Amino acid sequence: MPKTELFDKKEVIHKALNLFWKKGYEGTSLSDLTEELGIGKGSFYNTFGSKRKLFDICLSIALEGRSNGIKQLLNQESDPILGIRKYIEMYSAGLLKDPESRGCLIVNTTTEMAHDKGIQSSLIENNQRMKSIIVDYLANGRLSERADVIGDSILIYTSGVAVLSKYIKDPKRYKASLDQFIQSIES
Repeated sequence: MPKTELFDKKEVIHKALNLFWKKGYEGTSLSDLTEELGIGKGSFYNTFGSKRKLFDICLSIALEGRSNGIKQLLNQESDPILGIRKYIEMYSAGLLKDPESRGCLIVNTTTEMAHDKGIQSSLIENNQRMKSIIVDYLANGRLSERADVIGDSILIYTSGVAVLSKYIKDPKRYKASLDQFIQSIES
């Protein structure tokens, strides 16, 4: 007879994602997970197999959410400069409002685990997907000739914002920086 899970798997994954986001993969122990998730070690292993498999699920959710978010936001704005500005403003505002200063799970994972070939593969695939979304968005407008380099620039810029947002919380600095960044794209 198959075992019945006595917990909401989606809710448990959401809690795990937040814990990994806050503490990182290496900083999160199995005890941290079972305590935070409110499940025993047996249930944990029966459901997820390992800490790494659960982390991979969480990272996959974060990667999908980020690419869906940028695609949805950009599709709502026909002016490419305004669309880029809105995306970066939304992304930065979310980071700056986080009372725990966690940064971005994806960027945190990059700095912590990019040496891991499986993680590296996921991050490269995500980077290509994100860049493709941006390049496709810019393809038919006045920025089409530089869409490739602009796509890279946006991804590099937002990664830097994610790291700095952990300890620099002055919105005026981010606005001034974004103004300069947008000006460089327009020229």
